[in-house]
Amino acid sequence: MNYNSRGFILRQRDYRDSDKLLSIFTEKKGKITAVAKGIKKPKSSLRACAQPFCHAYLHLNQGREMDLLTQARLLDFYANSRSDLERSLYCIYLMELLDKSLLENIPLPALYKTLLLVLSAINEQGLNPLFIRYFEAQLLASLGYKPVLSHCLSCNRKASSSFRFSLAEGGLVCPDCCEEGNDVITISGETMGLLRLLSEGSFQALPRVKVSPSALKELEYLLEKYLEYHLDRRFKLKNTIRLLKKTIHFEN
Repeated sequence: MNYNSRGFILRQRDYRDSDKLLSIFTEKKGKITAVAKGIKKPKSSLRACAQPFCHAYLHLNQGREMDLLTQARLLDFYANSRSDLERSLYCIYLMELLDKSLLENIPLPALYKTLLLVLSAINEQGLNPLFIRYFEAQLLASLGYKPVLSHCLSCNRKASSSFRFSLAEGGLVCPDCCEEGNDVITISGETMGLLRLLSEGSFQALPRVKVSPSALKELEYLLEKYLEYHLDRRFKLKNTIRLLKKTIHFEN
């Protein structure tokens, strides 16, 4: 059966002499694996559409184990992001997040729209750390791990700035119910508010949000640990980005 769908290229890897396997996040079917036959040949029409974080309109043939990519039309190459090393690395990081966290053939249309929104904003407005954190929060929500931020998960007491975040429980716990351990993280009231905004607020409001450097650092650490805890994955691009920031002094 043939079908068409928009999609983002998450990853490519070698497969046979002139072919590659593409991991693709599609609008219609979610994440899929597709064979791109002959893509290694210099004159292949698929080459331009098969780079990580390319947005393309895809023509596919559904197979028993893997689909076959037969044609593709480039929709957006995100040229501004590709010309900037920091932006490019963060876009590839988002692809790694999806590739390592999604099961195949599960449509996630809301998350697809969020990815399109975030990549377009990075390309057109520049890199805002809150854009990345927003996508991480929305990914967690799509996978069923939206954090509970309104009350203590153990006793239902209304949340306050004295609460801590439990990775295992997936939200806030009050001082009386909190048990010390590696899965409990102390966060500031500012970070708690930011997490609520990312989980429930509008993406369009993010460029106007003023955030302290300490809260940004706390937020990044919290979401990274929360993703690692529930997805049981580590994301290599985060370490690469940290190393480059130290080396050439990137500014967030």
